[in-house]
Amino acid sequence: MKNERKFRRNMRLSLGFFVSLFVVLIAYMGYSVLKNGAAWYATPYNPRIASARANLDGGTIFDRNGVALAWSEGTTRRYHADKSVRRACSHVVGDIYGKTIGAETTFAKYLYGLDESAISLLERILAGEDVSGSGRDVTLTIDAKLSEYIYKKMQGRRGSVVVLNYKTGEVLASVSILTFDPNTVKMDELEDSALVDRATMGRYPPGSIMKIVTASAAVEQNLDLTYTCTGSEVIGGQSVTCTKAHGTQNLEQAFSNSCNTYFANLSVSLGGSVLKRQAEKFGFNKTFAYADLTLYRSNFELSGEAGDLAWAGIGQYNDLVSPMHAALMAAAVANGGVMCEPRLLKSVGGNAVSRWGTDKSVRVLSAETAQAVKQMMGKVVQQGTGTSAAVSGAVVYGKTGTAEYTENGEVKNHSWFVGFLDEDHPYAVSVLFEGAGFGSAHAAPMAAEVFEYLLK
Repeated sequence: MKNERKFRRNMRLSLGFFVSLFVVLIAYMGYSVLKNGAAWYATPYNPRIASARANLDGGTIFDRNGVALAWSEGTTRRYHADKSVRRACSHVVGDIYGKTIGAETTFAKYLYGLDESAISLLERILAGEDVSGSGRDVTLTIDAKLSEYIYKKMQGRRGSVVVLNYKTGEVLASVSILTFDPNTVKMDELEDSALVDRATMGRYPPGSIMKIVTASAAVEQNLDLTYTCTGSEVIGGQSVTCTKAHGTQNLEQAFSNSCNTYFANLSVSLGGSVLKRQAEKFGFNKTFAYADLTLYRSNFELSGEAGDLAWAGIGQYNDLVSPMHAALMAAAVANGGVMCEPRLLKSVGGNAVSRWGTDKSVRVLSAETAQAVKQMMGKVVQQGTGTSAAVSGAVVYGKTGTAEYTENGEVKNHSWFVGFLDEDHPYAVSVLFEGAGFGSAHAAPMAAEVFEYLLK
């Protein structure tokens, strides 16, 4: 009898244990579906989307001004008649063959009516809508003419230009070169990286645009070194160099002149934990769970060596960032310290998209710190390395970057500029030209051309 009671007790304990595991598993699965379901659905490998494309009449993709970028004629997908527009918007619009992740895939549930329940369909019927077509039209936030303008200005370059509204997060342009033509993507013999959206998937050393992060940490720590730049310095056994000897510098002057040795010493003075924490506030080392686009993770790491920390604080060592994330960094400074979630979807079926309770905007900096960094970015364009980004009709704020990398044993430089206009013109821009050279000579003038277009 005693052994029988012990056996039953053990059975109850075992049953309780397995039931608990089952409940935890169900809860985790539910959490995973809620958290990642949209991302899992919006993949080129989803067979339901492939089946819908083969059998259903999809909706039209419009730009923010009503320009049709993609539409269906029966089950055949058509694209804008102008090849420059098609190529300029190709990574944003995407393709129907599962080669890229653009609007054709991300918003397929709307374009092919895969998101509608029976109740929703009944409501549309009762409202007198024609539901014989399977999908609904979607309007994107991008401006096709602006995208085409940027695409043409980028000819001969490889890289990316991103333009967004720093108050709303709306992406007005996201142009990536190399690019492709969605009309012929299935048959084209494309260069290896043509299908890679450099704006969201390209990860590059940020170079001196990383000084936005380092300077903001210094402001928060109330640390303003007075330092004399002689053009080079050995820190932790590693040589850090500047383009010239800048002489005596404070934080604002060093930021304006993009003085590497000043910021290398500043990084060491701040310490690795402070700098890493600040970078992660800006979104480094974190997964971007955005609803409208897939943004690859940016990287910031430390080794414990002073020399590596010095280089990390000036955007080298193992730092990596995408052009879209770089634009969001500048936008956060412009927006009083709040980094808006980037938006590509403006409306579905003519109705504005509701974001209630799902917005991923975050406060990165206090309003006071953002204002201090903004003032420094203003000096960059007024009298520092970014004067070639200045335009008439608006105040420009920015930061240049020249990021070293090695290719086939040769040291080359990516050209960066990130910046924004005053609050009357709430636009932020990032420009990245692969291997082009100094940011002040290549990326900053491109930003000026984009700003001038926006002001028109």
